Amino acid sequence: MADEDRADMKIQLEKYKNSLEDRKISLLEELTRYQEKSSSDDSYNDIYNDPNETYLLIQIKIIKALVPLLEAHINCIERGNDLDEVVGSLEFEIYKVKKKTYAEIPEWEELLDHLPTQRLQEIEDNPRGPGDLIIKELCWIKNYEDGWR
Repeated sequence: MADEDRADMKIQLEKYKNSLEDRKISLLEELTRYQEKSSSDDSYNDIYNDPNETYLLIQIKIIKALVPLLEAHINCIERGNDLDEVVGSLEFEIYKVKKKTYAEIPEWEELLDHLPTQRLQEIEDNPRGPGDLIIKELCWIKNYEDGWR
């Protein structure tokens, strides 16, 4: 059974890695289209005040960091490392990547403190647009940290 679990986890991580690589390509295309459209506007936009561009850039950074982490954890599975430790390590590494990346936009994190609990739950259940997706990711980070306490 353990060998089956190991093989299943390896397949899942490989699928996840491949989907991230595909997603990165589509995000880069979307970012290019968005920037071309935005550059035709005469208004100056700070990327940190533009939820769409901020979300796209952050997701691209996260994917670039996650792919090598996934490869390393797939290798750990192949070497026979304890599966629970590999999964726990991967989850912690994902947390660190997201925490570091979102630390670049502290004003969004501050927003979490001002949103009512009901609104945060609505965002987690059904995010609508890039701003909500950013907040949902920040909630994931906060919930992960709360799990330590």
